[in-house]
Amino acid sequence: MTVEAITLRSFTDLSDVRETLVGLYTAVRAELLHLPNYKLSTFAERLDRHGAEPGWESVIAYEYGEAVGYAYANTIEPGNRWWSRLISPPPNIYTSGPVVAIKEIGVVQKRRGQGVAQRIHDDLLESRAEPYATLCVNGAAGGGKVQELYERWGYVTIGRQEPLSPDAPQLTCMGRSVSQRFQNR
Repeated sequence: MTVEAITLRSFTDLSDVRETLVGLYTAVRAELLHLPNYKLSTFAERLDRHGAEPGWESVIAYEYGEAVGYAYANTIEPGNRWWSRLISPPPNIYTSGPVVAIKEIGVVQKRRGQGVAQRIHDDLLESRAEPYATLCVNGAAGGGKVQELYERWGYVTIGRQEPLSPDAPQLTCMGRSVSQRFQNR
């Protein structure tokens, strides 16, 4: 498989793609589903909440009709709880107007390391009107490799989020310009 064999589809209505996203999440996070913060029911609740928020959009990658990766995001405004959970305020450029927050991104194991996640990410940001993008990452994910990947995509650390529950990890909040080109292209 080459990354060129992947087709991407964009969705703005959660009801059109909810079942696919839940199935993908189950496949992508299979080894973590026993942990409280990764339970399928917890994801489904987050997905439903996020899908009802302004500017929600998802991009799903398909290989010969089979879903192999996904991302979704929505618009967050100044004062959104995304920002209030940070330990210290992020740079003002991120909080002075609308920003696109990437809430989830994942690729099935057999397609990781092949550029699929970056294609999904790029496609998701391509038509966004917001000037900046933000996402949160567990710095320990993949032994730190996930955060390093986002750094190669141009993201910089802009803060740390307090865990919402004792079972949740502290997350690193990252940001970048939506129009920024990627370093590894």
